[in-house]
Amino acid sequence: MAERLPPLNALRAFEAAGRLLSFTHAATELLVTPSAISRQIKLLEDHLAVPLFRRGYREVTLTLPGREYLETLTDAFARIAATTRRVAGTRDQRPLHIFASMMFTMHWLMPRLASFEGISAGGIRLSTSIAAVPNPFSDDEVDAAIYLGQAEWPGMVCHRLLSGRVVPICSPALLGAKPLRSLDDLPQHTLLHSAVFPDSWATWLAANGRMDIAGLHSISFGSSSLAYQAAMEGIGVALGRAALIRTDVAAGRLVTPIERTVEDGNAYYLAYRASTSRDAALRPFLQWLMAQASGDTPP
Repeated sequence: MAERLPPLNALRAFEAAGRLLSFTHAATELLVTPSAISRQIKLLEDHLAVPLFRRGYREVTLTLPGREYLETLTDAFARIAATTRRVAGTRDQRPLHIFASMMFTMHWLMPRLASFEGISAGGIRLSTSIAAVPNPFSDDEVDAAIYLGQAEWPGMVCHRLLSGRVVPICSPALLGAKPLRSLDDLPQHTLLHSAVFPDSWATWLAANGRMDIAGLHSISFGSSSLAYQAAMEGIGVALGRAALIRTDVAAGRLVTPIERTVEDGNAYYLAYRASTSRDAALRPFLQWLMAQASGDTPP
C-alpha cells in the first residue's frame, strides 16, 4: 500500500513560507490569506508530527527538520515546474530562471529584488538550495547561477559580484554567558564550521596569528546556512560573510564581537552559458545585479 502523502496545498504553503521566511509573503505569492497559509502549515505539521517553524512575535524561523524538508520540496517543485514547461513547449516564454544559494538569496538578493523592474509580470524565477549544488546547470532550465567560489567556472561566462570576506558572528545572548572581547576569549567558545568551506576558520585564525585556537571546541554543519542558524541560536561562533549579515546585525539577531574581516579566497560570481539563447532576457538582470553589487550597500 502506498504511503499517504501530505496534501499538495499544505506542501506548497510550507515551501513558500519556508523559502520566504514569512507567512505574509507566502500568502501574497500564492494569492491566499496569511491565515490560510498558517492553517495549511499547521495541517502539515500535524501530518508529520514534527514542528517545522519556530513562531516569534514578528518573525518565523525554520527548525532543523523544517530546513531539511524545505530543501527537498524546493528541489522537487523546481523539477516538476521544469518538466512541465518542457512538456508544454513553453521554453521561449518562460521567466528568467536564476539559481542561488539560500543564504545569498535571503540575505542579499531578496531585499533588493523589488527594485529590479524585470520582476514584474512573472519575469524572473528564483531557485535556491540550502546545501551546495555541484552544478545547477544540470537543470537545463537554469539561465544563470550566483555562486560562492574561488575560481571561474569552465565553459561559462563569469562576472565577479562581491567579496567573500568573513567575520566572526554570534548571538548577543551568547556573550552574556561567555564574553568575547578579544581573540584571547575565543578558546572559551565553540567554533561553528560549514562543511562546504571547511578551511574558513583556519584561514581566519592564520590571518590573525592564532592557529593555536583552531583545534579547540568545534561543531561542523553540512551547509553554511545551518552554521549561520546555529550562531543565531547561541550554539557558538560562526564566520559570516560580511556582505550578507547586515540585516541580522542591524536587527540585533547577530553581533560581530571581533571586527576583523578576512578574505578566505572565495567571492560571489554570476555565471551563465557562453552560448545562451536568452541573452535578451538575461542582460537587464545582469546589468541590474552588477549595479547593485558595485554599490554593495544595504537596501
